[in-house]
Amino acid sequence: MKKCKLIYNPHSGNKTFKFDLDICFSIFQQAGYEVHVFRTIQNGDIRQHILNMNTDYDFVVVSGGDGTINIVVNALIERGLDIPLGVIPSGTANDFAAFLDLKTGSVEEACQLIVHEKPKKIDIGLVNGQCFINVCAGGLFTNVSQNVDKDLKTALGSLSYYLKGIEQLANFRKIPFRITTEEKSIEENLYLFLVLNSAGTGGFNHIAPSASITDGMFDFVGIKAKPVIELPILFLKIFNFL
Repeated sequence: MKKCKLIYNPHSGNKTFKFDLDICFSIFQQAGYEVHVFRTIQNGDIRQHILNMNTDYDFVVVSGGDGTINIVVNALIERGLDIPLGVIPSGTANDFAAFLDLKTGSVEEACQLIVHEKPKKIDIGLVNGQCFINVCAGGLFTNVSQNVDKDLKTALGSLSYYLKGIEQLANFRKIPFRITTEEKSIEENLYLFLVLNSAGTGGFNHIAPSASITDGMFDFVGIKAKPVIELPILFLKIFNFL
């Protein structure tokens, strides 16, 4: 019998994926797959599990947010496993899944796509020895998602990111960056930068509308530093743009 590995984070999003497990089992089993489940309970256990699991799976499925997906991708690459990966969005923002037109909580739709659609190769970024599938960012606000309280994320969703970002305004300062490409090197003072594989991040889904996960390129967005007096106008432009 064919086999699939289902890895899920019970703490992602509104924590309701556990009620949809039977839907997953039913769809995968009807398609002829034996389902093996791993439930994460602490930091680092997903990576450890993948590094030690059997390698004879036809595909791996991850249910969680962008962070959980990133952990699974890095562990599979570290293990050297060339196994198709399916995604069931159950996190707070689910930016990567949103780019794939997968709606949060659409468990049945995601599972049906996983068993019936052919896998395709996508671009993966590499920075400081770690891979990323959606975004690499630097500067202000880039640690917001890590600092948001889990209960606040559950209650407010993407709004919790914005509220946490407002707390950082007191630390607003310009940061010198050097950006080097194959053609040139640019030195600029920025507040933050984003290297995007898909169209958005943090719930803002139109930052890079022309982005593609299969074109072999990333989209770069940088927010230039401005005098303090111009910050209100800058914020209005950013939010209108996003």
